[in-house]
Amino acid sequence: MQLEQSFTLPQPPATVWPLFKNLELLVECLPGAALTGPAVNGEVPLRFDVKLGPIAAGFIGAGTVQFDDAAQAGRFEGQAADKRTNSRVKGAAAFALQPDAAGTRVAVTVDYALTGTLAQFSRGAIVKELASALTRQFAANLANRIESAAPPMAVPGAVQEEADASHAAAPQATTASASAPEAVKPAVAPAMPPAVPLNAWSLLKAVLAERWRRLWRRSPGPSAP
Repeated sequence: MQLEQSFTLPQPPATVWPLFKNLELLVECLPGAALTGPAVNGEVPLRFDVKLGPIAAGFIGAGTVQFDDAAQAGRFEGQAADKRTNSRVKGAAAFALQPDAAGTRVAVTVDYALTGTLAQFSRGAIVKELASALTRQFAANLANRIESAAPPMAVPGAVQEEADASHAAAPQATTASASAPEAVKPAVAPAMPPAVPLNAWSLLKAVLAERWRRLWRRSPGPSAP
């Protein structure tokens, strides 16, 4: 049976394609899928939990993946089995990225064969509905990961360099800044420190240290003899 799905991501292909070569990230974004170990001889071991009708199955197997950087396309082939239902699945999934007015259109074509107990529940309508739901969830998860990994729009260092270049190109502004530097110097936000996990003990020490500094500034200095 063959299925065709597509979705659009609001980023250009140059941003999306490197993520499609990150197999761990793709598996994390696909509901029900999980890697079960490192690749062995080019084969990636994985597990996929799925429910068709009243039967739930956990397929365990392995597959290989190939990438075409020039075409920004790839193909995954694999097979897996579920011991509880004595079902097996074998198939391939081809995907390709295409520029789109809204960002990147991702086209996916899946060709598979299912045998065993689950085969009687794999009517076309049920499988297509399941594939559509998985595709929507995968696209939403991937879009969120791309957005969270996007670089900041402005870099404080770049802002400062632009400000310095502006002062060098305008001598009158430099003269004015000599008499009143605080009035004309552009304010540049300091770089934010990297985020660290919240720790109650660290937070308490920071609060106590800040209070101690305030008390120290308020306390009168040693009196002259």
